[in-house]
Amino acid sequence: MSEALDTRRSPLRVVADVLFGGWFLLVFTVCVLICLLGILVVPGLERRQRIAKTMSQLVFLLTATGPDCEGFDQLPEGPCVLVANHQSYLDGVVMTAALPPRFSFVIKAEMRDVPLAGWLLVRIDSFFVKRDDKRASASAARQILKAARAGRALGFFPEGTFQDYTGIHPFRRGAFAAAKAGKLPIVPVALTGTRDILRCYRWWPRIGRIRIKMLPPITAEDVDQLSAGQLADRARQMIMSETGERDLVLEPVESAA
Repeated sequence: MSEALDTRRSPLRVVADVLFGGWFLLVFTVCVLICLLGILVVPGLERRQRIAKTMSQLVFLLTATGPDCEGFDQLPEGPCVLVANHQSYLDGVVMTAALPPRFSFVIKAEMRDVPLAGWLLVRIDSFFVKRDDKRASASAARQILKAARAGRALGFFPEGTFQDYTGIHPFRRGAFAAAKAGKLPIVPVALTGTRDILRCYRWWPRIGRIRIKMLPPITAEDVDQLSAGQLADRARQMIMSETGERDLVLEPVESAA
C-alpha cells in the first residue's frame, strides 16, 4: 500500500514532504537535546515530566502537526489507566505533549537500550516490560500493579506493536489487569495521523496532522465487574469504531498490507 501511495504523489508534494521532513527532524533533534539537558540538571520527577511535556508540545507546535485534541474534558482528575492505539514511534511523544505530566507510560523494554532515549524515559519514570522474558515480564507486571494500587496515572499502548498498514491489533491484557488491581477507570483514546507522518520502517517524516480523541471512560464500577479480557475487548471496539481501522483479529495480516 505505501509504495502505491508513493507513485501517486505529485512532484510538488514530494518536494513539500522533503522540506517538511528536514524541518521536522531539525526541530525534533533540537527539542530532544534541550529536553535531555533539562532532565539531566533539574531535580524532582514532576519538574522533569513537565520539561518533557513542554518540549514535546514544542515539536508539534513548530511543525504545525497538531495534535488536535477532543474529549479531554472526560479525563478523570484522579488516577486512571489510559489505553491508546499504536501507529508510530511518534505516539509516545504526542501523548506526552497532550496529557497532563502526571502520567507514566508503560513501554517495551527494547526502548531502554536506545541511546539517550532510554535514559530520558527512565528519568521521567516510565515502566519497561520485557515480553520475551517471563521472569522479567512478571517482575515488571508486579511493579505496574503496585503503581496502580498506589493510585498512579498510567498510560499504555496495549497493542504492543505497530506496522505500516492500517488496522488494530489484539490488545494485551496487562493494562486492564492493572486497572482492576487499582480499581481505576479506563480511558480509551483514539489516535490518528501519526502513521501518516512517520510510518513504520521509514525515518523521513511527511506532512500530516495528528488527532487525539478521548472516548468516554470505562468506569471503576465496570472495571470491578468485568474481566481483564472483557475490558480489553470493550476498549478495543471503542477505539476501532472511532478510528475506522480494520480489525486485525478477524482479517488476516497478509491482506492488510
